Amino acid sequence: MSQKPRKLQRVSKACDFCNKRSIKCGKSDDPLGRCQNCADFDVPCTFDRPAKRRGVKAGTRAPTREPALVRTPGSDHVLPGSHAPPVTGRTSDSSGSRSSYYPGSTHRPSLTGDPWSTFNVGGVAAEGYDDDGALRNSWNAFAIASDRQIRNLVQVYFEIVYPIFPLFHKHTFIERVHNQEHLRDPGLFASTMAVCALVSGRARDGALFTNRWHRDELAEPPSEAFYAAAKDSIPRDLAAAKGINYMRACAILAIASIQNGQIKNMQKYSGMYHTLTSMEGLHDEKLWPKGLSPIETEERRRLFWSIYTLDIYSTIVWGGVIRYREAHSLVRYPSEVDDEFITLHGYGLPPVSPSSGVMSPGDVTVFSRQPVAWLRGWNFTTDLYRMLEHVVDGNRRRFSSANGTSQVWSLFTPASMSEPAVMERVLSMYAALPPQFKETPPTTGDMAKDLFGFQSANIQATLQLLRMVLLSAEELGVDRKCDVAGELLSVFSNVPVEYLKAISSPLLHHLSGIGYILGSVMEGSLSEASYQRVRTLLLEMADLLGRLETGLQRASGASARLRSQVDRIDGYMRSSRRPIAGPHPPLHQNSLPKTELPMPSGPYIPRSGHGPPVGPPTAMGEQLMQFQLPPELLSDWPWPLDGTHSEGFMPLAFE
Repeated sequence: MSQKPRKLQRVSKACDFCNKRSIKCGKSDDPLGRCQNCADFDVPCTFDRPAKRRGVKAGTRAPTREPALVRTPGSDHVLPGSHAPPVTGRTSDSSGSRSSYYPGSTHRPSLTGDPWSTFNVGGVAAEGYDDDGALRNSWNAFAIASDRQIRNLVQVYFEIVYPIFPLFHKHTFIERVHNQEHLRDPGLFASTMAVCALVSGRARDGALFTNRWHRDELAEPPSEAFYAAAKDSIPRDLAAAKGINYMRACAILAIASIQNGQIKNMQKYSGMYHTLTSMEGLHDEKLWPKGLSPIETEERRRLFWSIYTLDIYSTIVWGGVIRYREAHSLVRYPSEVDDEFITLHGYGLPPVSPSSGVMSPGDVTVFSRQPVAWLRGWNFTTDLYRMLEHVVDGNRRRFSSANGTSQVWSLFTPASMSEPAVMERVLSMYAALPPQFKETPPTTGDMAKDLFGFQSANIQATLQLLRMVLLSAEELGVDRKCDVAGELLSVFSNVPVEYLKAISSPLLHHLSGIGYILGSVMEGSLSEASYQRVRTLLLEMADLLGRLETGLQRASGASARLRSQVDRIDGYMRSSRRPIAGPHPPLHQNSLPKTELPMPSGPYIPRSGHGPPVGPPTAMGEQLMQFQLPPELLSDWPWPLDGTHSEGFMPLAFE
């Protein structure tokens, strides 16, 4: 008879570090005799806490399930006592690596719980703050071990994130990180870890476009580890989170949440950012601390307007309210001066008015034309988002009567302008821009040049977003919708893919607006010609998605799913004996043959008519024959067709 295997015994007492975090205390091969977690975090492994007897004290009753009642002082009212909920593990759809975070280590922390909180369980360490000193030391040890990677990620930030979100003065931030000031400044530590989380996530999703970096080299530690470090470094009591760095940390965590498809986390950290900015008075320069240096002033201006645009964007895509409005904000635009000319003591080159080309250093007026700064295009994009704020207001007012209140806005606001009238004004502003912002050449790896390409790509994307939101308030026919979708696709298709990948996940929501427009066409009455035209546009969109999804996880498989959808509809058309367009490449091919289109020197201007139908010509009688696709063919359309339950104009894509 075989001997019964001996039952494994667990460690009878956890060390102080593991006990504080309610995590498993396991043995290791550490020469100092530390447990695995203490060795990984490089902290002493102690057993100094007083021993406590287990079980219920003699003479006391076991606690019941009803919450205790607490009597408020000076009142006869009783309130249920608060009880902490049990700590439970949560799941997440993030897929970050879980390998060793330390060079030469063959182990990893033996932890469970939320993957976003890699080094705590269920938020215990992050929320408790009864041992914040040890927690800070633990993350400092993590940062010291990851110093080389942090420096690399900070460098990559200025290549793929900074052109759209220039939240730091380049030379100052790099120098502070190299001097390891983030290990001594908790606010700077939080914002630095947030930067690493965002950059690591975008690098993982294929945003790198130079030969200086490789995705595998930036994969460890994973984005989730830096995200957890930034989250744990923000005080639970936001009143203690003072200074611009905590505001920046919350803002960057919101952007990183979009990158990883964590929209509730995006709303959470956006809300924390707006709470901090309200307490700090970021919306009014008169409330800023006295004696700010030019660098600090410019960083605050860039932060405010960067997250203003993010707020408008998130309202359009996911609904909600706009927290800060331009009429309530007394913050200047960032000076159109490159970082290298902004110092602690002043501006090396005074900003020049683009219209006059005149600068006045001291008492001498000098007529000189400075080189155009890339921030000129960045500020123009902010202008577009300020217009979007008012367009969103106009669209929301169409539904304001549904809340049962009387209309008062009509007493103060003139009638809204039509899409052609608004776009005519916008295009005249666009025409006044320097030519650097109207062309999007391929990336070069020289950031002095690529910064302008980023601004051009971002301007094009924002112009198309403005058009889509304007058109959402108008009743459009099938041909007009196809015109708009085709023009939008042409703009994105002609932007070098490196810029699109660097913009990363937010770009998918621009594309979801196009998918929503085409879906509304497919849902309505179609003719043979209109179906063939939509079909061609869908395959062009699949081609664009195929170029993007090579690294972008959230777009993975979207191209194949869209082609599969077209195949199913084609099958229905064949069974109904309806002519369809010619064959398209099989699903295993990554892209369609690219149609050569001229590089647009500016945004597409709405046409009075519509283009010729794509596909074989059909007789006039056939064009007049209308049909409707069965609803089951569109049941798994990648973009929700029913927009009545979403405040956002563009439903969330690829969920």
